[in-house]
Amino acid sequence: MDMQSSSSNSDLASSRNRIPDYLLDTPICQAKKKMKLAKDQTGTMPIQLPTHWNPKDKCALLELSKGNLRVSYNGTGKNDSDAAAVRANHPMPYQCGLFYFEVTIISKGQSGYIGIGFCTSSVDLKKLPGWENYSWGYHGDDGHSFCFSGTGKAYGPTFTTKDTIGCCINFMDMTVFYTKNGVNLGIAFRDIKNDHLYYPAIGLRTPGEVVEANFGQKKFKFDIENCIKEEKAKLWHYINTIELPIIKPDYSDITNINNKSSNGLNELVLQYLVHHGYSETAQTFYNNAFAKNDKSIKYDDNKMEECDIVGAGGLSGIAKSNEYFDMESLKNRQRIKEYVMKGDIDSAIEETNRLYPTVLANNDILLFNLRCRKFIEMIRKNEELDMDTEIGSEYEDAMDVMDVDDDKNKTMSQKIIETMKYGQELQSIYGQDEREEIKNTLTETFSLFAYEHPNNSILSYLLEPSRREIVANQLNVAILESQGEPSKPAIETLYRQSAVAVRELVKNNVGSAAFINIKKDCLM
Repeated sequence: MDMQSSSSNSDLASSRNRIPDYLLDTPICQAKKKMKLAKDQTGTMPIQLPTHWNPKDKCALLELSKGNLRVSYNGTGKNDSDAAAVRANHPMPYQCGLFYFEVTIISKGQSGYIGIGFCTSSVDLKKLPGWENYSWGYHGDDGHSFCFSGTGKAYGPTFTTKDTIGCCINFMDMTVFYTKNGVNLGIAFRDIKNDHLYYPAIGLRTPGEVVEANFGQKKFKFDIENCIKEEKAKLWHYINTIELPIIKPDYSDITNINNKSSNGLNELVLQYLVHHGYSETAQTFYNNAFAKNDKSIKYDDNKMEECDIVGAGGLSGIAKSNEYFDMESLKNRQRIKEYVMKGDIDSAIEETNRLYPTVLANNDILLFNLRCRKFIEMIRKNEELDMDTEIGSEYEDAMDVMDVDDDKNKTMSQKIIETMKYGQELQSIYGQDEREEIKNTLTETFSLFAYEHPNNSILSYLLEPSRREIVANQLNVAILESQGEPSKPAIETLYRQSAVAVRELVKNNVGSAAFINIKKDCLM
């Protein structure tokens, strides 16, 4: 094989593996990426797209060329028994939502008895699409549509040489439409059963007929992307018209928000703000969104009437109407989080023990994480001092026994001594702990000693301020749980549940789920 042929084959393989543009915003794209990983691990690829005609699934009267995209008829074409068809290499996945392909008529041949459509894997390939059960087709010689019968129905115009015919199956409403030269011809078939797999199919019957398919390897004549947008808009309109049950008792109606769904959303947002300790933002949002102007509601700048979601233990909880949310508690959590975010771990531990004495006493892993964070913060501060003394080797020597040599103390700053003593303390408390989480974290933390300049090491990420947020959130959640609050705000639970629900719907071949992208549709 010469280099030119090798390059051509490589380009062909690349185009076959390429996901068509109109599918890039659907679950099929993400699914393909995950399935690629699955293939690497198991050797199988459960989800595939039709990319060409299948040379092993065709009538012998047809010849394939141009990467199995071009089909030529080689029979005598004397009568209907000389018809020949070919199926694509893979069925159309329901996970696409819509699947679209186009066929260009290179030559109509003798009579132009060309059928374009789809069928199941069991359909006889010696018949044109539409003539058999579980076979559908649009024929060029008369413009008729065929479904389970050799007798067609008037549908669209005839087509001939140089025309491009598109076929689209909508897995949301199980309808099919065709296009001619980029123009939608309207729905040809309805009520397609969703309990079968369907393959794109093409059928020819007279000499000289030649067609070529495009499964998304190049730009389509029809604007399928706009069609996707329209279907997506229809679905979201339907979703937004669904009236959800109120998750609060009747006293929720006392708010000044007339729209019940908006009120529910406000409650979700408020709980999110309260959960994460954004006290000022939560107070402002509450003032603006809820019933401050309603005279029947007692209002206090330091207390907010507790919504059913806020502090109620999740979506299923219902608060008592006389309960109030304590702004002081919210501010306490915010202050403790701020200590951690500033790297002041001692103050965070001290305030937690003072205000919530059971939290750290009952959560030794959290206390361990805080102590390790303190140790890292001490190293971080030492690094910032930009000391002239090379301390890396001293750190490394100290790692062996976690002890301090009196002679070396004279050459080391007090900060370094304090850091090493604290390392000794950690080693003394946790060095014999057999839990994997403890051992791994301790090893990783102490490994910073091996580097003269930890900020330039492979462990530099441990020193990044963003790492503080992980511990701060752990502490915040522990405090909330100690007060009987949920570990996650309801809106985060809803997001995760929605994402899982969509994934399950996609896996179960629910076509409409393909039009939902939780991240892009809800967060961006």
